[in-house]
Amino acid sequence: MKGQVYLVGAGPGDEGLITVRGAQLLGSCDCIVYDHLASENLLDYGKEGCEKIYVGKEKGRHSISQEEINQLLICKAKGGAAVVRLKGGDPYVFGRGGEEAMALKEAGICYEVVPGISSCVAALSSAGIPITHRELSRGFQVITGHGQRDGRLPEEFYDLKAWGGTTVFLMGVSRLGEICTGLMKQGWSPDTPAAVIENGTLPSQRRVSGRLSDIQEKAEAAGVRPPAVIVAGRTAALDLRWAGKKPLEGIHVGLVGTDRFCGRLGKMLKEDGATVHRLCRMRIKPLPGPEVEESFRRLKEYAWLVFTSANGVRLYLEGLFSYASRDGEGGDLRKLAGLRIAAIGRGTEQALREYYLHADYVPQGFNSRELAEGLAGRLRKGDRVLIPRARQGTRELPDILEARGIDCTNLPIYDVEPEWIGGAGMDFVVFASASGVRGASPHLKELGRARLCCIGSMTAEALTSLGYHADCIAGEASPEGILRRIQEEVRIC
Repeated sequence: MKGQVYLVGAGPGDEGLITVRGAQLLGSCDCIVYDHLASENLLDYGKEGCEKIYVGKEKGRHSISQEEINQLLICKAKGGAAVVRLKGGDPYVFGRGGEEAMALKEAGICYEVVPGISSCVAALSSAGIPITHRELSRGFQVITGHGQRDGRLPEEFYDLKAWGGTTVFLMGVSRLGEICTGLMKQGWSPDTPAAVIENGTLPSQRRVSGRLSDIQEKAEAAGVRPPAVIVAGRTAALDLRWAGKKPLEGIHVGLVGTDRFCGRLGKMLKEDGATVHRLCRMRIKPLPGPEVEESFRRLKEYAWLVFTSANGVRLYLEGLFSYASRDGEGGDLRKLAGLRIAAIGRGTEQALREYYLHADYVPQGFNSRELAEGLAGRLRKGDRVLIPRARQGTRELPDILEARGIDCTNLPIYDVEPEWIGGAGMDFVVFASASGVRGASPHLKELGRARLCCIGSMTAEALTSLGYHADCIAGEASPEGILRRIQEEVRIC
């Protein structure tokens, strides 16, 4: 069976600027083949088990040739995979998407092109430059700054007579001086407004403004580096950027947690103006086995079902409903009839609500000790407790309950596997779990002077056990609680 390839434009840099169609495809495909200029945060949109292959090209370093990329797409599709070819900007705007589409067509592979927002428009808008303006520019042209094989700029460059519109150069910052000189030789006034925009649409965006006669000098003095967009024309003299400042603007926050948690928290932080970095991905690996299925069969023997994480809620309930379907009962909530449910924090409580379930008990302190102490006071003689949780979870909860003589089943249903990505220059580093602390432990020295923020006391204790100190602990174990704590810290600082 043949698969299909989707040539998806990732947009100009900010992951939020991908199209709805593009995001949907990322969440359902089997394989993502991605470029250097596509935001790696978009990889988090991929489903569990999705294959991710980097084929990016950077100046002076090509990881794979275009012909090899074409063959890779064809091979994956012929193997039956749904493949997203994720390309920075728009696939057909200097993205070689046309070459890939032609190769797919010749190979008889079904494909779809999903347009993306090109930096030739988006970077200018983000930097306060309208690409057209009724009184200043009635049109625009976009030119590649990449040289031909003989080292010369493209032939069309040498016919860019002064025409009164806006001209944008992509991928040309290393040839900025040659471009400016060439334009002036063709009759462009040295006083023509010009600008260079580095990392357009990203929090690290910078704009350097000047004129054709001095923009190279100014860009070099500012240390501008690719990726950058060059713009020349009357609208480049405008600066329509909004002057308002968001509460966390200029603050860099590194996240250590699962894709789901970091996705929620990252979105809130970005809306507040922060720059968000994924330092360590915590991969959730379900642990199916006879013990888990046995708990499904004997669920009615328990009085309490206790969840210590949102991941535990989702994995256990989905497993339960899947088992019930195989048993001919379907995904029926009545399998939980008679059970009382406890949750360790607001995030876990919210995960229960996604399944239309209410937590009978949530401790005020959002930690294992308070959960155990509060739960012990609610149990009756002979009550049995089931705790589906991570294999790496602390023993404090079951140990306290067992010390009280309570029949407690500690059931590991998933593993958490760390994937360190790294990053420097953080103001805050957020740990969403004790397992995240342990997963990041070989790299804690790399965090420098970053303030370490923990979701709760157990996570903070994990840091302490490694010889580190939690600078701040969320008042509520949830993404909202962490956001509020960072906001408070920034106001204090």
